[in-house]
Amino acid sequence: MIVTVVNEGVGVAKPALAEHLAALRGLAGRKVLLMDADSHPHPSHCGKAALPIAARAVCGKGVQAELENLGQRFQDIVVDADGRDSLGSRAALIAAKVVVIPADDLHGDPARAVRLAERIGNALLFNPGLRIVIVPCHGWSGGSCHGAACVTTLLQQRLAGAELAGQPGSLYATVFGN
Repeated sequence: MIVTVVNEGVGVAKPALAEHLAALRGLAGRKVLLMDADSHPHPSHCGKAALPIAARAVCGKGVQAELENLGQRFQDIVVDADGRDSLGSRAALIAAKVVVIPADDLHGDPARAVRLAERIGNALLFNPGLRIVIVPCHGWSGGSCHGAACVTTLLQQRLAGAELAGQPGSLYATVFGN
């Protein structure tokens, strides 16, 4: 299963959430790859903790080919996608079974939420079975949750059928279905 974690712009919740999901899936006994497809470098926390996951950095045109190639070698791939509309981000959204949106990284900005909803809407044209999970503000970024309710509501309005991962502990079950 390919899970893509995506936002609009730069934020710390997205990479933390991607690493968290990959680590939990690895600890559940699955062969997991964490793919860093973000054009903005960020430190990896999982690599230091010796968790049972592999990690690989891929950008741009290489994302689609890597997903096709590595999808045969891993049971699950969690993609930390680019925070902007790019070839790599599009490929990760189109290939995904589930897209996860951390509301923290939208910083309460409705314009960011609209741009992100448009990107995901475009991916839905090519991947109509894509499930969308919105993670309301839970402090992943360490900041306040001011404005997060507004962008969460806006995303729900623009992305019909999007699910909310209401409690931090329910995220894994919402994304992976168990």
